[in-house]
This record gives sequence, C-alpha cells and structure tokens, in this order.
Amino acid sequence: MKIVKNITIRELEDVFKTKFSEFMKEKISEADLSYYELDPEERDGVISMTIETLLNPSVKRSGAHRIDDWVKGWGENCDDFRIYGKYNALIPKYFGKFPYVRWKQDFIKAANPNLEYNMARILQYWLFEKHFLYANSVYEFGCGTGHNLFRVHEVNGICRIYGLDWASSSQETLKHINKIYNKTFRGHKFDFFNPDKDFQLDRNSGVYTFAALEQTSNKFHEFIDYLVEQRPSICVHVEPMWEYLDSNNFVDYLSIKYFEKRNYLDGLKNYLLQLRDEGKIEIVQDQRSYMGSMFVDGYSIIAWRPTDA
Repeated sequence: MKIVKNITIRELEDVFKTKFSEFMKEKISEADLSYYELDPEERDGVISMTIETLLNPSVKRSGAHRIDDWVKGWGENCDDFRIYGKYNALIPKYFGKFPYVRWKQDFIKAANPNLEYNMARILQYWLFEKHFLYANSVYEFGCGTGHNLFRVHEVNGICRIYGLDWASSSQETLKHINKIYNKTFRGHKFDFFNPDKDFQLDRNSGVYTFAALEQTSNKFHEFIDYLVEQRPSICVHVEPMWEYLDSNNFVDYLSIKYFEKRNYLDGLKNYLLQLRDEGKIEIVQDQRSYMGSMFVDGYSIIAWRPTDA
C-alpha cells in the first residue's frame, strides 16, 4: 500500500527561498497538498505518455489563430458558472486532467484531483502578498474565467481589480461573478497580439500574467513595451519559460520539448534582461517554482518594474 505524503511548509519555503508569513502558513495548512511517490514502472509510464504526446502530430500549437478555441473554452466555464453559481465552475478544465504533476524536477501522483490547482493557488498567494499587498490597483492580463482574481482580493481587499482577456466570454463571466459574489471586478477586452495602447493603467498598480503569455510564443514584445510605457509599480509573470529549466535533467528536458511542441512562450526572460541592460527596467524576482503539470514545469517567475515607476 502506497504511503500518502504531503508537500510541507518547510519544503515550500526551501523551494521558494523564503520564509512565509502567518497568512501563508495558514493557506498552506488549509490546502490539500497530498500525493504519492511513483514506483519505477509507473514513472516510466508517465514518461512514455509524455513522449507519445510529443510525437503526436495532432497536438495544437498556440498562437493568435486559436482565439475561437479560447472564446469557446471560457464560454463553457461561463455557462456552468451562470447555471450553478459555484466557484469550482470557474476552474479551467485543464486542471486535474491527469493525475500526475511535477514537483522538484520529478513526477508525483496526486492523492486528490486538485493537487496542481492547489499548488498554483499557494504560489499565487505568496506572489500576490509579496508584490500586491499595497497596490491601489491590480491587473491580470489573460484572466480567463477570473478565478485568480479572488486570491488578489483575499490578499488586498481594498484595491481595484481588473481582469483582461482577448475572449469576450471572459468579460461576460466577470459580470456574473460580480452579480453572484457581490464583487467589483472590472473586465476589459485586451489582446496580447494587438495591445490596446489607449487602455491606461492606474497609478501604483500591479500587473501579472499567469500561464497566459505562454500563448504568445515569441510575439510578446509589443505587450511588454506597452507595460514599460504604462509604468506600473510591479509586473509579475508566472509562465512556462525554458530558460529556467535544466536540459540535462530528463524530466525538465521533456518539458522544454513540450514547450516547443505547443509553440509556447519563447524568449521573454532574455527580452527583459535586454530591457534591464538598456536601463529601462529593474528585475526584482527571478526564479523557478519547481511546480507544474504532467507535461510542463510551467510556473517559473520573473518580476520587474520600469526604472521610472
């Protein structure tokens, strides 16, 4: 019989290289982070499934051409939420699709179907508390169903919260959230590939993307330049970035290959380093989280601010 293990506060502090606040310790204690270690045979099976996916020619690649897919996907969540009014209806359907997740450069098996989502929640609480605690406004670009915005509100209950997405079904979902949960989330249509440069950010604002810029491949420069011009107080990106992974580690290598297969984000860190060297921005956080789904270690972190913010 397999032994159930738990990702602990100490482990997370070691991986994140930090000491948690009492707020964070409470959130981690409340979360179900239980898992099973894999035996060699099961681990080989996960690797085989990953390789088969990498060899599958029908796997969809990201890009601007997939707008209709995202309108439909977020629309399905919107319909479920409108009918049932439950927060769980907002959780993207790709979470929990497979029972395996990545943790510290290896695979583990979830003891509950929400393990990856709970890990992502803990990462968000930490980053939101670290960067947005005193922000007047917080913007999530690529907010999808708006499920992450609830955690921004938990951390900073007095800031203005904006959810932006290129799918009109996202703005519709935020309207239902405000009605059902008595929130004041502000929705706005925004396309990474064609940034609305007339959309002005509030002063003393925080910006973040969470597994959203991944869809832009190498077409993110115009969006980043827009942010530099807007001068927010802090920008945080949690994205799949190959620069943080170790290609000599086989599990990491498979993730890098999956990034390439799906045409995911490519070159963000290097572009931000270039802007830093040009004196336009300051990088304030730069690390990997060692967390991910079965296919990708996709939650690496880079945070920055314009030098004149």
